[in-house]
Amino acid sequence: MKSQLGDKGFTLIELMIVVALAAILASLAVPSYRSFLVNRQLGSASSDFLVSLLQARAEAIRQGKMVSVLPADGTSWGSGWYLTVVNNTCAATGDPFGKSPALDQSVSIKTANSNKSFAYSSPSFTYSATGFPVSSCGSPYYSGSMNGTLVFQAVETGRERWIVVSLSGRPRICAPGNGVSCSSD
Repeated sequence: MKSQLGDKGFTLIELMIVVALAAILASLAVPSYRSFLVNRQLGSASSDFLVSLLQARAEAIRQGKMVSVLPADGTSWGSGWYLTVVNNTCAATGDPFGKSPALDQSVSIKTANSNKSFAYSSPSFTYSATGFPVSSCGSPYYSGSMNGTLVFQAVETGRERWIVVSLSGRPRICAPGNGVSCSSD
């Protein structure tokens, strides 16, 4: 009489084929998943900066004082940023609030050599008590037109998200490409 156990289960060859197919499918999915994670970090970082600008504008109006968004280390937005109440020369007069951590290594900020980039020279962004951008705070802060762009870029994929600030001070996120204009004017 033949045993029923031999009819159940998998052979070693069948198991090896299934494992090989699973490995092939996983190797196809991992790069896509990595790209997804990097682009997610990009979206998160640009959204955090947008929220900080919106919060600074709202606080400036609410408190009736100038509020600045400043890099955490004083020079690079990649180090993170914070908000603070400032005086007429843009010197901090209050405690920092709305702190954001440093950017993940998968995201960088491109600094364009342009007066339309508030990341180009002595980065800061200041709103007046009326919610409009301050165009001149004196040295060492940026003294050009405060509308402009700040470009966040995913290091691995090259995908970009621009923070665009209009002349009235309204910030928005723009994803350039496919005929989309990210002009700040």
